[in-house]
Order: sequence, then structure tokens, then C-alpha cells
Amino acid sequence: MKSLPAKNWRVLNSCSSSSLADIKEALLKNRGLDDLRISTDFFADLTDVELDVLSVLSPNDLSAALALIKEAISSNLPIIIHGDYDVDGISATAILWETIYRGLRYKNCRPYIPNRFEDGYGLSSSSVVACGKLAESLGGTLRQAQGKLGLLITVDCGITAVKSVEEATELGFKVLVIDHHQKPENELPECQFLWSEKLCAGGLAYFLAQALLPGSTGLDLATLATIADLQPLTGLNRSLVKKGLVMLNKSSRIGLQALREVAGLRGKNLGVYEVGWALGPRLNASGRLETALDSLRLLCTTNETEAHDLALKLSEVNNLRQAKTAEMLSHAENLLVEKADSAVIVAGDSSYHEGVIGLVAGKLCQKYHRPTVVVSIGEEFSKGSARSITGFNIVEALRSASHLLENVGGHPAAAGFTIKTSNLPEFEQALQAYSKEILTEELLTPDLKVDLCLPLDVVAWELYDLVSQFEPFGLGNPEPVFCSNGVTVVDVRRMGSTNKHLSLMLRSNNSSFRAVGFGMGETEAELKPGAKVDVAYTLSKNEWQGRRSLELIVKDIKNVAIHL
Repeated sequence: MKSLPAKNWRVLNSCSSSSLADIKEALLKNRGLDDLRISTDFFADLTDVELDVLSVLSPNDLSAALALIKEAISSNLPIIIHGDYDVDGISATAILWETIYRGLRYKNCRPYIPNRFEDGYGLSSSSVVACGKLAESLGGTLRQAQGKLGLLITVDCGITAVKSVEEATELGFKVLVIDHHQKPENELPECQFLWSEKLCAGGLAYFLAQALLPGSTGLDLATLATIADLQPLTGLNRSLVKKGLVMLNKSSRIGLQALREVAGLRGKNLGVYEVGWALGPRLNASGRLETALDSLRLLCTTNETEAHDLALKLSEVNNLRQAKTAEMLSHAENLLVEKADSAVIVAGDSSYHEGVIGLVAGKLCQKYHRPTVVVSIGEEFSKGSARSITGFNIVEALRSASHLLENVGGHPAAAGFTIKTSNLPEFEQALQAYSKEILTEELLTPDLKVDLCLPLDVVAWELYDLVSQFEPFGLGNPEPVFCSNGVTVVDVRRMGSTNKHLSLMLRSNNSSFRAVGFGMGETEAELKPGAKVDVAYTLSKNEWQGRRSLELIVKDIKNVAIHL
């Protein structure tokens, strides 16, 4: 596989003013924002929020979902909440179960988390049968008039499960699908929906819970789900996460406290990074390698000993997951040597663990900036996971070969599918042919989006404070990147235990800043004191022994020129 091409700097705004007001206006414009206000009223009382929530959720669908739940409770019928095995699905399940079981004190409610290896993805025939047996044990009646078995609520799955919803209805369930995945092109399941692509399942579950029981808990879990599921942090999501991180940091949920402890985050502030890279992977790991029930138990437990034991177990499973990911990534890269001209990266092997293929696909996609499919090959059926780059809808690409697939679902950037192993060669040919029509050289060249070019002299604490107002950063609301041209390198050296990182001292006129380039140690040989460079960077606050300093985090360096 060819190495990653040089980054193309795309400056998003041509504003040449150095005033903070003009810089703020440019940053807002780059993100499609009108202002930095967040919506907070809906956290107090959902019924008062017409514009914020109901612009994302259909009011008719919300009313219908509430009616189904209240009808099941008034009829004393079982409510089964069928989740998914990732952080979003687990969190959404926990939110609804706690609201109904604890908040509304309705004890005829049970959660069900499918097993990746036994039930497959989402709502399946296997998981429908399991939910039917669970409902029957709670007093529901199998194969009677619709609804006599109870209410089956799916969260983070179900929008494409036409056959499985039909099977659930035939068993005697009424079905409510709460999902955010891309709707199928042709046929929808025959049931009630609460659907939106603007919120993850955790966010949808949270607002439904607020409508059921205003002031109920769950904002901490909705925040966890939104960050871990890589939702765009704009609009309602940004408001939720901005408010939710405050709640998450002071959450009394003992499972989260135990997880912070084993992740080395006790006493530290939880931000988007800590949630996305420390807590989220530990909660995800159990569903990838074993059963996600342990993660659900951790979020819901009220027993400190159980919380501690579960947190330790999840951390150990995550260590195993990391080792498997590294092993599979190395193997996959060796397979790519002869596929240098492929439009899409496709790697598969019978040794690949199906719970980790999505992670490997993500790492390959990031490293080579190409849409990537990684397949765990089985004797009769194989499981695939796909990740994509901006501008290439991977679900549409997979659906172009749907005649070869057993099922497919996901987002434009990430998707999964099942395929007969005998169809894999034809599938890869069809996918490559489809992709070559769409993947231009421009799409395959990674962009470094730069908000503004500024003189280095403008960088000061006032600019840092302005940038901080845009937090929390994430997909859709990235941390502002600036560039300064013709900056002088005063000092350069490698840093870190393996000399992997780069430390610079940069100067322009009367302004000097320390700059750090993580993973950029190899560029040290190209840089000499006195060199003039263009540098792209974000701003960072370094605090050490009671003193603080403003640093630059280098994203890229180009146009190196030596001046003697």
C-alpha cells in the first residue's frame, strides 16, 4: 500500500484581521454556527422545549413512543429493552431501564443485550426469541393477540430489521424502535419509531426518559454515548455534551467512579478526550470480546464491591483487545503490499476476531486515508466492518453490492455487514469498481483544515480564552487550527522515551513559543536552527509546578527554507 500523501492545507477563512472579534466571527462561520450559546432549558423540562428538541425529534413519534410505554405499564405487561453491545447501545439501555424500573418503579421491565457471537448484529431472529422467553417469564403470553407478550423497545438498532420486527410482532410483542442509523432505501419495519440522525441512541433515550419522567437521571450516560459514538458536537449534541460533561464529572454513579479509578482518572477532569479514549474503550471492550452485559451492570450497579470488580475486569479485557488489535493490524498491513492501486482497502482472514475488525478498519483508514473494509472470514458466513473518509458514503458503497450481502447497516462513515464467504471475491470486485467511479485524487488526499492564518504575534492568552469558548471539541466542531508563515526555528530536538516526538522553539518578531509535534520526531532531521517554516497548530496550556505557559501543538510543518 502506498504511503500517505502529503497533506493539503485548506484554509477555511481568508479573514486577515487580528482582532479577537473578527477571529471569533471567522471561527463561527467555519463551523456553521451563529453563536456560542447552548440550549439549557430542555434539561429542566422537556415539555417546554419546542424548538430545541422537537426540531430533532418528531413530536408525533415522541407522543406515540410515550403512549406505548404508558400503555404497557398500565396493562402490567412486560417491557423488554433490547440494546446493542457498544457504548451507545449500553448507555441508552441503562437510561431507559433506570427510568422505567427505578424512576417509575415499574418492576416488570428487563434489559437485554445481544451477544455478538450468538445473536449477531442488532435485532436478530435469535435475540427476538431470547426476548420472547424473557417476556414470557415476566408474565407475557406468547403468540397471542399483538401486544399480549409486552412491549419490545430496541435502542441503537432495529431501523433495518424488517424481518426481525415481523417475527417479534408474530410472537406477540408491540415494537418501538429507537435508532439513529441510516434508514434503508426501500422498506421500513412495521412498528413505531423514535428516529433521528441528529442524536445517537443515548441522546434519544435521554430525551424520551425526560418526557417520561422530567428531571430523571441519565445525562451523564447520554454524554458518554454521544462522545463515544463520535456524534457531531454541534446543535443539540453540543448543548448536551457541554452540560453533560459537568454532570459526568460530578456523577455519583459508583460504576463510573470505579471505571475512572482503574483508568487512572481519579481526581482528574473528564473531557471529550478522557471519555473517548479512556472510558469508552473499556466499556466497548466487553462487547467486542465477551459479553457487554458486564458493561451494562457496571453502569447500573449500586454495589461498590461489584463496581470495583467489574471495572477491573473491563480494564483487563480492554488490554486483551488492544493486543489483538495490534496483532491483526500488523497482519492486515502485510496483506496490503500487493494492493497499492486499490481504491478501497480490503483485508480479511480467518484468524481475525470479529469483535475487533472495526478497530482495525478504523486504524487502516486513518493511516492510509482510504475507505477500508476488514473481514473476519468464516467457513460459511463472514462478518465485515467498514470505515470511510470524508466524501465517501460507505453504507451506499456497500449497498451497491447488496445482492451479495446477507445484511448491511451503519452510517456514512462506518458500517457493518454479513456475507456468504463464497461471495467475498465477487463482492470485492464490485466494491472496487463502484469506488473507482467516486474516489477522486482530491478525496484521497488528506486535508488539514486550517481555520485562519495569523501572525505568530497574535497568539496570546486572550486568543486561547476565545478558543476555549468553543469547547467541547469533536466531530463537527473541531479544535481551531491556525497557521503562521515564515516562522523561525530557534531550537529543535527529539523528545519522549523513544524520541518519537518533536520539540521546537519558534520565533516571529518579538514572540517566541515552545511547540510540540507528537509523532513527528522523524522530521527533526529536516529542521535546523535558523530555518524558516510555515507551521499549522492548535493552542495548549501547559501547567507545571504552579506556573502556566502557552504552547503550540504542531499539526504540520511545510515550506522549510534554510537561511544562513
